[in-house]
Amino acid sequence: MTVHIPDYSSWTRDDLLDETRKQASIQARLSGEPGDVNARRIKIATAGARHHAAYLALLELTEPFDKAAAARVEKAKDWNRRERDRYYAIALGTEFIQRHDAGAMGTVRA
Repeated sequence: MTVHIPDYSSWTRDDLLDETRKQASIQARLSGEPGDVNARRIKIATAGARHHAAYLALLELTEPFDKAAAARVEKAKDWNRRERDRYYAIALGTEFIQRHDAGAMGTVRA
């Protein structure tokens, strides 16, 4: 599979901020492009997974100032984990379907 999410754990805060903006920009740009729908979906979902993974790493660098802030950070981390996993699953699933021809998969296409 070609879907890859970098290990953001050693990135700096500035690099993570740049990466989240870059991946969000990629998603926005690709959503309006013509062409192969499945290839575009893989790229959009991969960018989404990377965006949420980078944002999660950014949240790991956050030091909450009180208990309420700590609870909000944990809630944001949980949401970004779920979204990262969801986008990753979409990218892998779409890539899997795209790699198999219509004869092997039947006539069902997105």
